[in-house]
Formats: sequence, C-alpha cells, structure tokens
Amino acid sequence: MAGASDFTCDLHAPAETGRVRRLAPNVVRLVAPNPSPLTGPGTNTYVLGSGPRFLVVDPGPDDTTHIDRILAVTSARISAVLCTHSHPDHSPGAAALKALTQAVVRGRPAPRDGHQDDSYRPDETLVDGELIEAAGVTLRALHTPGHASNHVCLLLEPEGWLLTGDHLMQGSTVVILPPDGSMRLYLESLRRLRALPLAALLPGHGAVIADPPGEIDRVIAHR
Repeated sequence: MAGASDFTCDLHAPAETGRVRRLAPNVVRLVAPNPSPLTGPGTNTYVLGSGPRFLVVDPGPDDTTHIDRILAVTSARISAVLCTHSHPDHSPGAAALKALTQAVVRGRPAPRDGHQDDSYRPDETLVDGELIEAAGVTLRALHTPGHASNHVCLLLEPEGWLLTGDHLMQGSTVVILPPDGSMRLYLESLRRLRALPLAALLPGHGAVIADPPGEIDRVIAHR
C-alpha cells in the first residue's frame, strides 16, 4: 500500500488518534481525529487490499486531514467504499472519497430517525451473505441490526477477521438507541456472530480484540 509500505505489521497495535498502522500485509488502520467518550480514540477506517486498487471500510468523518491520509495510503486508487452503517462518525467521508476517486459507495439504506449522516448516499446495497472479491481480498457481508437497523459487519476470509463497525468495540459496549436501535435484534446478531469461526475482531473504535468468543459472550452477559 502506498504511504504505508514502511510500517511493520502489528495486528494488536493500540489504536491512537490520528495514527496510521499496518495491521497485516493487506490491512491498514487509520484512526480518525474525532476522539470522544463515545468514539474512544476515534473512528477506525480500514484500507484493505494489496493493490493496485483498494477497498476502504468506514471512511469516518469528512475531515480533510483524515481524507488526505486515506488518499495517501491508497494512492487515490479506491475501487469501493464500504460503510458498516450511516452514523455521522462512520460514513460522511464516503462522499468526499467518491468525488475524488470515483469509488463506488456501498452500504445498506439509511433509516429515517434523525440520527444519520445526511450526506450518505450508497450506490449499491450490501446484501446479507454477499461475497465481495476485490482488491485481492475476500469479504462476506453480514447484516447485523441492533445498534442500527442498517448495520453490517464484514468478515475478511479466510483470515476469520471480522470488521465489526459499531456492533462490537474495544473497551466498552455500544449505544442502543430506539426506535432504530433494538436490543432484541442486537442480541440476535451477537448470537449469529458467536457461531462463526472468528479469529479476531477489528472494531470501529479501539484496538483489535483477540478473543472473539470471549468478547461476544461478555457482551451478551452484560446486556
């Protein structure tokens, strides 16, 4: 990946505000400069692939510095921007990246509950169970409503690494805000994920979680 070729791979490196880290040969994490009590050190944007084109997962806020870092890591060669959901800390950067790179924006349609990113306009819907093969990686889309009705987790196969968006996050539990948020659906989605052979959780906020079954069991018990 351009702009990240000198980074040593460290899957379990801490997530630090504004930091760009290579987690694996085909995964770079960029932490957006939007730290807060709800976002931790900031929103994690993931760049996936080995070139010449890349996938971007959760572009984060429409922040010039953050967008510039994404463009540097990808050399502005982005085939698609995938949004796990349309909350304002996860998807606003999609419109800017589309305008600058002609990337396709993919995600599920946003609900109308007054808590969504108004700029979010997916070109294509992520379908539950869909296999995405692009940029040298394979992703499976998993519709996981609960935190948001349009929430999707993305399973990086064959590694077994789950990009969790806001469904699971390091060091905390997510907000469930009705009417769009649903605790019943959230728990159902967690149990669905618990049945998968997961090796690591790559959350939308915080560092990689190394024990997926233990973390999912912890959250189910807490909720």
